Amino acid sequence: MPRKRETTHPIGLGLVGTWIELEPYTASNAAEFAPLYGRRELHAAMGAGGPSQSSEISPPMLIRDMSTGEAVGVVENHPLPGRIAVFVVYIDRQRGRAGFGVEVFLLYMSHLFDMGARLVTGEVLEFNAVTIGILRKAGLAPQARLREHVYSAGRFWDLLIYSIDREHWVPIVQRYRRILPGGDRRPAAFGSKPAGG
Repeated sequence: MPRKRETTHPIGLGLVGTWIELEPYTASNAAEFAPLYGRRELHAAMGAGGPSQSSEISPPMLIRDMSTGEAVGVVENHPLPGRIAVFVVYIDRQRGRAGFGVEVFLLYMSHLFDMGARLVTGEVLEFNAVTIGILRKAGLAPQARLREHVYSAGRFWDLLIYSIDREHWVPIVQRYRRILPGGDRRPAAFGSKPAGG
């Protein structure tokens, strides 16, 4: 008996949220990436890097504040064999608002699965309370802890490893559907004040 073929419906959130828009890296916006990567390198939790178009899953994207049109961060993935996408996000705390991170997380993770990622993983240093809080709020717990694995800001820190597949991601998105694009409620908890102030 032939095996039934799995059909996967897109999560379909798109790249435009209530507060932010994700804009793929192109030659026309390349200059906006450079200062964000420069500031990202100074952030102890992030390290160095620069936009790479090598991911077959999705290019890097600017995070644009829809109210001002200003680029406030970058989000990207680093591909691993087996259609695994390592999720990386940086939001400039002087430019971004509280809550942008949650919307970026929901839109970009959904986009990665819609683009064919089998697993999405993330590595978070233990002192990165903002990112850990976003992941906890979404119901994600670290699957591994590498003790004193990364030297940053003058000492060794634990590295927390998160990983999720599409099957477990879709119910998380469903919990937030009402405040996501196409939903019937505005996300009152998002965008309330600048993250740094």
